[in-house]
Amino acid sequence: MKTKNEYQVNVGNIGNIACDNKKEAIKTYNEYVRQLKSNYGRSGGESVSLLVNGEPEREYFGTVDIEEED
Repeated sequence: MKTKNEYQVNVGNIGNIACDNKKEAIKTYNEYVRQLKSNYGRSGGESVSLLVNGEPEREYFGTVDIEEED
């Protein structure tokens, strides 16, 4: 029996956003990456990750995390 994958998008100070399927998760991830790159809104400058079953599949590191590493 095939198990259903769980998709989440984790956005810095916003938290986890549950998604119903991979297409929705990728769309949500890409939208937040766009906002992060423009430094717009509450999520501006934060990092975002697309998680499948709790494991990162895609990651974008925002300026907030890059500055903290220095």
